[in-house]
Amino acid sequence: MILSFHPCLEADVQVVLGSRKVSEEDVRLMERAEAVILPQGCSRDLWEASVRAGPPVFPFYDMRFRYPGKRGQSLLFERYDLPHPHTRRWDSVAHFRAVQENRGALPHGLPFMAKQDQEHEGRGVFFVEDGRSLEAALEALERKERSGLEGFITQEYVPTGAEVLRVVLMGERMVDYWKRPADPSQVITTVGRGAVIDHEGSPELREKGRTLTRSLGHKTGINLAAMDFVFSPGREGEGREPLLLEINYFFGRRGLGGTEAFYRLLYEQVRRWLQERGLDPGAVKLL
Repeated sequence: MILSFHPCLEADVQVVLGSRKVSEEDVRLMERAEAVILPQGCSRDLWEASVRAGPPVFPFYDMRFRYPGKRGQSLLFERYDLPHPHTRRWDSVAHFRAVQENRGALPHGLPFMAKQDQEHEGRGVFFVEDGRSLEAALEALERKERSGLEGFITQEYVPTGAEVLRVVLMGERMVDYWKRPADPSQVITTVGRGAVIDHEGSPELREKGRTLTRSLGHKTGINLAAMDFVFSPGREGEGREPLLLEINYFFGRRGLGGTEAFYRLLYEQVRRWLQERGLDPGAVKLL
């Protein structure tokens, strides 16, 4: 029996939790299941219950919950030896100020980035180029702390003209595209801020991003996420190499061709995942 908690993927048994907690009946279904399919909006509660129950689970969200937020991801990059810009983790603005006061120096050369731990798609990201912009960033981060969003990272700034490569990993399938700034003066590029999507440019760099994504997937088991990369500036005699910025477990779908195209890709990869485990891919239907 294939059990699906995904609202758009029907299986032998389909359970849509919505906002409710995992019940004892849900757990009994998991324990009987040959495989469990989870939604992108999977809660920690649902993930942990499905893992305890024992069947294979798609997507594999261990890294998402073991290394949460930007602070957690920077630790993941370090532990799995994945190239990324130099990053420091901070519990609070008070922590940052205390360390800065003690050391008498900033954690990175100017300019650098400050990023709130739990926000995504360019929200809570600050470009620090001088004392005034640093103080403005810290004040904004303090306001976020008061609203319950604690912690942030500071990160080396990599000058790339604000171009970001996104590689979406879905099972064995990868889709890559550039997010290029609509305005050349932009420092932070997101599709929500009008970025231009480019599926064709710089194929040799896109292939490097795909190679690193493949390595990340093999090392960590991640099989449904969007990875964002920047590329180190090339030096004489050296090529440009990808640096991981972040992993997005929730991600926009415009670069994939829209929501309908996203679900078709997801459906194909869930069927493939089932078939690889000797299970019937026909047990799953796309609603």
